[in-house]
Amino acid sequence: MMTVLPPVVAGVFLAGPMAAIMSTIDSQLIQASATLLKDLYLNYINPQALTAPDAEKRLPKLSLWVTGIFSLLVFIAATNPPDMIIWLNLLAFGGMQAVFLWPLVLGLYWKRASATGAFASMICGLVCYIGLSVIKPDMGGIHAIIPTLLVGLIAFVVGSLVKPVPIQTPQQA
Repeated sequence: MMTVLPPVVAGVFLAGPMAAIMSTIDSQLIQASATLLKDLYLNYINPQALTAPDAEKRLPKLSLWVTGIFSLLVFIAATNPPDMIIWLNLLAFGGMQAVFLWPLVLGLYWKRASATGAFASMICGLVCYIGLSVIKPDMGGIHAIIPTLLVGLIAFVVGSLVKPVPIQTPQQA
């Protein structure tokens, strides 16, 4: 990089991706700790924590500790990344595609889409993708996401037709 660009320009050029990485990581750390505290700790482990007299002092400290622990775990994982990190990434994005594609697309553009269809598509897509990714059947070079998307589409359509959204008249709305 230093042979192609002057040092100042190279520094500015490299600062952009580093800022994006730092912004992404800090948002994910905050989201992970907030999710753990709100969804697990405050709902199941200690529901009285919100009403405790010292809640305004304890919860921020607890949040700081949880974020610090997550940061340490991320640092440890980053110092020794797995050899097949690209495959883990592909597996994660395939799973998100299997779960969210049809509920998002058909939920926006198909008038007969229902929550039942979306839920059926999410469950069937996830189970099919995990099953095909673990079993790894010989499908003639076809990636596991292709049959998974077909299963998810069928589940969405069938679920939406079995339990349709009730049609509201203007007087009901």
